[in-house]
Formats: sequence, C-alpha cells, structure tokens
Amino acid sequence: MKPLKGKQLEIYEFIREYTREHGRPPTNREIGEAVSVRSTGHIDYHLSMLDKKGFIVRERKTSRGIQMVRDGLPIQGTIAAGQPLDIFAPDQQDVLDLAAHKSEYVLQVRGQSMIEDHIEDGDFVLVERDAHINDGDIIVATDMREGGGAGAATLKRIYKEANRIRLQPANSEMDPIYVDRVKWDRDWQVQGKVTAVYRRC
Repeated sequence: MKPLKGKQLEIYEFIREYTREHGRPPTNREIGEAVSVRSTGHIDYHLSMLDKKGFIVRERKTSRGIQMVRDGLPIQGTIAAGQPLDIFAPDQQDVLDLAAHKSEYVLQVRGQSMIEDHIEDGDFVLVERDAHINDGDIIVATDMREGGGAGAATLKRIYKEANRIRLQPANSEMDPIYVDRVKWDRDWQVQGKVTAVYRRC
C-alpha cells in the first residue's frame, strides 16, 4: 500500500469520519470546505489519487460517489520501549489497515523492553486516549519535562504503589522506572492505553 501524507491524508481522514458520522460519504464541496481547498478540481485530483492508491472507489457523475475501501489510522510516530525518548513522526506518514475509533492512534515500537509481553521492535501498538487505566495496563507515559517541551514517552505497564508509580518493563534484563507520586502528578501524563498490537509480516 502506498503511504498517504499531506492533503491526501487529511482528505482521507475527513471522508472516513464523515461517513461514520452521517452514514454516507461527503460531496466534493464538503470535502473542500473541511480541508480548506476552494477548488473542486483540486479535490477531484486528490480523490483520483486516493482511488488509484486503493483507499477509495469512486462512482463517476455521482454527488456522493465515494466508497471506502480501506479503513485505517495514520501511524503518528515511534514510541520507545525502553528509557523515555521523544516521539518522532515518520518522515513519510503511512497508514495501518484497521478499523478504529477517532480516539485511537497508532505508534510504532522502538526497543526491547516489552518483549516478554510479545511486543517487539518494529511492532505497531493501537493506543486509546480516553481509556480507563487499571494497575497492570500497558500505557504510553510521557515525561513532560523532556523532549524540548513536547515530552518524552515510554511504553510500560503501570503500577500505583504507596508513594510512587512503577513503570514496569516486560523484559527481565531491564529495571523499572520509579516516579515519586508528587512528580508523577506534576510532570507526567498518560497518553493512553495499549489495546492491540499489530505486526507486519
């Protein structure tokens, strides 16, 4: 599958969300208004490219003649399975084929700290932003003091202990990260819970 980026990715995401919400695809004019493109000819070009790449099928001379072929989420960057590292967006944004809600996003794993939970370097994790977090859940935890203000994130199991938070790797050769409760509340954020793991063969 050819990757999507820029305006085509923006259009694809709008079509997907609009279709889910309204039960029908948007018109070219509605797409243009949503992505700030005045020319319907430019929208028609991008739709043709989405059709060519296999993300949609178009029915010509029909106002809402767009059929979704792939339902996926953009891969928003990489997540460290080790010490917290900056989340970097990929140079060319790819899309992972899966049905997902708008509160979910995908990160690609870098590192070996979760291998005993069968999460390996290069795997993709589906993260739900608004999920309820329980002890033992695998989460994306971000130290907001790092990463130039954007935060540095890590993938770990979370355990709430008496006076601290334990971020536990699933690798017997690695040590947990311990964060004092006061520092946790002040400096850290949970960006979501891992709900699925995907591996491209």
